[in-house]
Amino acid sequence: MLQKFPDGPAQPLWTSGQGNGGRANAPVDGSYLTVAFSPSATFAEAHGISARWVYRRSRRPGGFAAFTAALPAPQHCGALGAQRQEWATQRQKRPRQLRLSRADARASQPPTSGDSEPVTQAAPAAPEANRTPEPGSETPAKSELQVSTDFPRQVFRAYDIRGIAGSEINEPFAYQLGRALGTLAQHTGEEILLVGRDGRNSSELLSNCLVEGILDSGCNAVNLGLVPSPLLYYACAKGKNTSSGVMVTASHNPAEYNGFKIVLKGRPLAEDKLQRLHQLMQKGPFKSGQGSNREQDIKENYIDEIFNDVALAGQPHLVVDAGNGATSVLAPRLFEQLGCAVTPLFCEIDGNFPNHAPDPSRPENLKALIEKVAETGADLGVALDGDGDRVTLISASGRIAWADQLVMLLARDILARNPGEGIVFDVKSSRALGQLVNQYGGRPIMWKTGHAPMKTKMLETGAILGGELSGHIFIKDRWFGFDDGIYAAARVLEIMALREQSLDELLDSLPQMISTPEILLPADEKEKFAIIEKLKKQADFGDADINTIDGLRIEYSDGWGLVRASNTGAALTLRFEADSDEALERIRQQVMAQLKKVDPKLTVPDWQLV
Repeated sequence: MLQKFPDGPAQPLWTSGQGNGGRANAPVDGSYLTVAFSPSATFAEAHGISARWVYRRSRRPGGFAAFTAALPAPQHCGALGAQRQEWATQRQKRPRQLRLSRADARASQPPTSGDSEPVTQAAPAAPEANRTPEPGSETPAKSELQVSTDFPRQVFRAYDIRGIAGSEINEPFAYQLGRALGTLAQHTGEEILLVGRDGRNSSELLSNCLVEGILDSGCNAVNLGLVPSPLLYYACAKGKNTSSGVMVTASHNPAEYNGFKIVLKGRPLAEDKLQRLHQLMQKGPFKSGQGSNREQDIKENYIDEIFNDVALAGQPHLVVDAGNGATSVLAPRLFEQLGCAVTPLFCEIDGNFPNHAPDPSRPENLKALIEKVAETGADLGVALDGDGDRVTLISASGRIAWADQLVMLLARDILARNPGEGIVFDVKSSRALGQLVNQYGGRPIMWKTGHAPMKTKMLETGAILGGELSGHIFIKDRWFGFDDGIYAAARVLEIMALREQSLDELLDSLPQMISTPEILLPADEKEKFAIIEKLKKQADFGDADINTIDGLRIEYSDGWGLVRASNTGAALTLRFEADSDEALERIRQQVMAQLKKVDPKLTVPDWQLV
């Protein structure tokens, strides 16, 4: 017998025996009481329906639909909080072939222990989670998944796995990756891996194969469905029984790409660890077993967490450009719950990205958002990337607020309450950022570009805030320290409300320097790092100071230039900043002359000042 008042949790008033978590609730009309029945393991074994019976019924025309129509709606999955012993005692032997649908998989899942606390209270499944898988998303037969162990090394990049879907990243790749990660997780003491995926056309099939491999390693899986990457990170941060997971995404890359971002024991799997993962995938050895798979929807938990953290005043008008990515449904809904008036732009999930590439760090991808902000008279434009961990903001006047400027605004706000804390930023960031952090009593820490190096450096230094020019912003003040474009935008909105200033006014209050956006020079994937090494050895930059943390940051008294090899594409990354137009052009010409000297084939793309 449970008692629950509107503003409090349910409290047990009377309990008889001990159930196994397969709870059925019946509210008592006109009271705050609920009768809850949780069958014991013995009772469930004697009176339950086997997964094999359900599976057979589902094969009959209309059989499964008729059967499930008579069942009460599930209250929640509660998967993340199941006690480890329950996984062992309650799991049922899963079919060796493809699960016909998510509903079939859910029917054969083991129940959650009634006295265990889930990591996050699961919300009702979103419509996307209940739909029938699209043709082509079904997991291939096991024999098809084990046809190859020759996986290309080049897709194992500095801080994630990324390549062309179908040729470099395919179903056998995802299956073998699942086996390897399930093996690694168990070696580190983890028995559950969280799995999320973005909205790319290939992501659902790759996710299914990944889960199949995880289960065959004997590791358990919790499928979060189609979510932005920050929701996977959130689940790992809040986990009581696990802090490890895999996101199927190629982030901001074009539609033909896909890949995987991996978190193991709360840390990103990157660099040499990814290379060892490649070796494990090719040669083994793997653990084997029969893990259990279940689904959980944590979108409501994530929205509630931000709603309870961020305080806004009035009703700011936003235009949200999700770029047809994974935040298309979630972001407008969250900002509306925060009290904003939202105009959605490209907020329909479409893995073809028909309107523009899902990369808000490129000015050409922001044109439609700038136009919509002007057309609607909005206070702010929010541009998110394909998996939601990057953000760029647009002011009411159409100015682009790059991530290093947003980090300055956040640093000024956070350091006022937390003096002496560290702020990490990447080598592409403005010189003014380090100067501002010093001015407000913080510790400026310049580091390598990339979400994994940035997160690792924040953990090592205990930094409270981090950010890189591409749009990854990591906030540990009142949050969890992972990169989250939606939350970063919400915090900037809060600063606008507290200071009663527009984004234009806030940007005007920052140090003003002349700079270019990130410039990409096409370079052969196999040659780009060699070009940087040649530049280090052969180039002559006069009286400049050279920082080689990540490529070459060439520092002059009146400005700087950067050349580094991109870790996410076949390109060199350049950026320039100076006190004046003349100084910027001088530095740019010096750097380009030295680049041409070491590789005459390089071509200079169009660029503009910002």
